[in-house]
Amino acid sequence: MVCVAGTMKKDRRTLLINSGMELFSRSGFRDVSVDAISRGCGLSVGSFYKHFSSKEEFYDVILGVMTHEGIRKARRVMDSLSSPVNKLRVLYQFIILGVRRYPVLRGVLTGDPRYLYPGIDVAGGAIGSLRSAVEEMIAETIRDGSRRGIFRPGLYENVNGMVLALLELVISTSAHPDIDVLTRDILVLLQRGLRRAIRIPRRDELRDRRILQREESLDPLKWLET
Repeated sequence: MVCVAGTMKKDRRTLLINSGMELFSRSGFRDVSVDAISRGCGLSVGSFYKHFSSKEEFYDVILGVMTHEGIRKARRVMDSLSSPVNKLRVLYQFIILGVRRYPVLRGVLTGDPRYLYPGIDVAGGAIGSLRSAVEEMIAETIRDGSRRGIFRPGLYENVNGMVLALLELVISTSAHPDIDVLTRDILVLLQRGLRRAIRIPRRDELRDRRILQREESLDPLKWLET
């Protein structure tokens, strides 16, 4: 009975989180009530407050779920690749997929008032963790490419900051209908601006292609090297 009760409690929490993701993505933070969240998954307001102390805490939990899952998937795929150029492409692709799937995440990252509440910790919390993780993955990738003689970071005063700033640009314009074109152009710019060699060794490209073809979560990934 304890096991069943624990499972039911977990399932209700998951139902509330899924309902909240959908409603917040559709209407923003302010226009979504605890009652609407609860009714959206067939639960009572009392059930909501058994799991969360406030709508603000609930919102922070949802942001945490989104960012944790995105970081986990991005890290898993990037760690399986050999080419630093492909790693940067995958990172950009994951960010674009994430903000498209979760308008809440895009709203908080871009500072859209509809997706903020007074006192929200944008610099820290889940969003701060996401930014830190992305910065770390960018730095690791550039260090790896530099060590292997593929990248030439010495051309720039702050190469990590430049790559991150371009990613911020992609995030800020992610709702634009031509975002795929813009992202491809930025990645070509990065590839040509960072690379020391004309081409990455063919064995890395072929290995990465096989890995990414198996990665359903990245489909369609159109930016693999030819």
